[in-house]
Amino acid sequence: MKKFLINTIILGGLLMVAIGCSDKLEEYYADPNKTTEPEMSKLLTYMFNNDRIKPTYWDYRTFTFPTTAKYTQFYGFSVSNKVYQNNLAYTEDRWEAFYTGGIMNSYRSMEKAYNEMGEDEKERNKVFLQVAKVLVYDHAAQLVDLWGDIPFSEAGQINLTSALVNAKFDDASEVYTTIIAELAEVNTYLASADLPSTVETLLAAQDIMNNGDLLAWRKYANSLRLRLLMRISNIDEATAKSTIATMLADPTTYPLIDGNDENAVLEMYPEGSSLYSEIHAVFSDLTPVAAELIVEDVMDANEDPRTDVFWDAGTEGFVGLPADVTANEQQDLINSGAIATFDSATFIYNWNIPGVMITAAEVNFIKAEAFERWGGGDAQGAYETAIRQSIEFYYTLNQAQVQGNGNNSFSRDPMDSPSEEAITNFLSKAAIAYTGTTDQKLEKIATQKWVNYFILQADQAWAEVRRTGYPVLEFKEDPGTNELPPNRLLYPATEKSNNGANYEVVKGDDLREGRIFWDVN
Repeated sequence: MKKFLINTIILGGLLMVAIGCSDKLEEYYADPNKTTEPEMSKLLTYMFNNDRIKPTYWDYRTFTFPTTAKYTQFYGFSVSNKVYQNNLAYTEDRWEAFYTGGIMNSYRSMEKAYNEMGEDEKERNKVFLQVAKVLVYDHAAQLVDLWGDIPFSEAGQINLTSALVNAKFDDASEVYTTIIAELAEVNTYLASADLPSTVETLLAAQDIMNNGDLLAWRKYANSLRLRLLMRISNIDEATAKSTIATMLADPTTYPLIDGNDENAVLEMYPEGSSLYSEIHAVFSDLTPVAAELIVEDVMDANEDPRTDVFWDAGTEGFVGLPADVTANEQQDLINSGAIATFDSATFIYNWNIPGVMITAAEVNFIKAEAFERWGGGDAQGAYETAIRQSIEFYYTLNQAQVQGNGNNSFSRDPMDSPSEEAITNFLSKAAIAYTGTTDQKLEKIATQKWVNYFILQADQAWAEVRRTGYPVLEFKEDPGTNELPPNRLLYPATEKSNNGANYEVVKGDDLREGRIFWDVN
C-alpha cells in the first residue's frame, strides 16, 4: 500500500500511538500532531513514545533482526534468495520513526512554542528544549549511520512554521559537525542552569528517563558526543583526537557516563503498567538461534562469563548455526535442538529490558581506543573496565527479569553474578588479554564492543563494524543475486516520490555499495 509522505515535511494528524504505550506516557504526553497549544514538558515526554527508543516488537522484528542484527551476525540465519535485501516498507518505517514518530516533530513543536514565549517564559522553559536536543541528535546521527545524507536543518517545518517545506538533504558530515558542536553547547547550558523550583518539579515529572537530573543529561550528551567523535576519527583524526583529549582530560567540565547506574536507558515499568519490553514477542515467529562466530569462537571458546546470560545451550552445547551447509541441513539442526538459542530468562521471556541509548561499557571502550591510538591514559584499564561493566550490565538484565508473555509455565531463577576468578580467567585468555600489537589491541577493543552492543544496540554495532572492520565477518553470497550485505540502506520510496527534487541531488549516491562518510575501511 502506498504511503503518503509525512517524513521530511511532517504532516500532522497521522501519528499513531505506539503499541505498548505506558499509562505514564498516556497521562503525561502531548501529541504534537494533535494539539494546538502544546506544553513543552509534555512534548518532551512524548519524544520517548517512539518505537525506536522503547524495545518494541515492531522495531526488533521488522528492522533490527532482518537488517542490523543480521548484518552484524548476532543470530543464525539461512542464506536464501534476497536474504540481504531490505523490505523497503519496513526501512521506511524506521526513517519515519525519526521524523513523525515523536522525535523531530515533537522537537519542532517545542521550538515553535518556545519562539512564541516572552523572554521570562523562555528562560523558564529553555531546559526542556535543551534536553530534547540530545534525543534529537542521538537519533539524527543514527539515521546518518544508516543512510548517509538526510533531511535535517529544514525538516519538520510544518510543526515549526506551519509551512509545508520539502526539506533538502543535508550533507552527512555536516550533520555530524553540527551535532558535535551543539552537544557541547547543551552541556555548557546544563552545567550552569539555575531552574526555578516549579520547573525542577515539572521536569522531574515529565522526564521519564532521567527524572530531571541535569547531570545525567550532561553525561548522556557528552558520552554521545564522544561516540560521534570516535566515529569520525578515521576521516578527521585531528578533530577527533584533539576534542576527545580535551574531554577526557577534564571530567569536571565534560562528565561522562562512568558506571552502570549512570547508563542512558529508558527503564521499563512492568508492574501495573503496559510499558514493557516487547522483544519476547519477536521470538514467537522468529527462531532465536545463535550464529557461529559470536557464540562459539568469541564467547564460549574464551569462557566468556556472559555466555550463560546470552544463550541457552543446545543439545550440543554452545553451538551456533553453521552458514556453510544447505538450508535444509540448517533447519534439521534447529529442529533437533542442537543449536544454542537466545537466553530464555534474559531475553525471550523478559519484559524488563530497557531501551538502551548508551552505556558505561561503551564509553570505556571508546576511552580504551582513544588511549591506545593517541596516548593520554590507561588503555588496558579502560578496556578491562568496559568488559567488567558489560558483564555486570547483562547479568543485571538477567537478575532483574520480569517473566511475561502469557507463558506462566516458564520459570527460571536469576543467575548469580560470575566470580572474580571467572572474570579474571576470561581477561587472561589469549584472544581477550590486552596484549599484542596496537592493531591487535584495537581489534580486541572493537570485538568486545561488538559483543557488548549485541541485539540491544545492533544499529551501533553495524556502524562500528563498518568503521573499524572488526570483528571480521564472513558472509555467504546470496545464491540468487550473488549479493552480500549492503554498506548503507536505500532511501524510502516515498522520499523519492514526494521529495523528488531534493532526492535528485542525492540520487547518485543512493546505492547499496555506497558508503557513509566515516566508512573509509
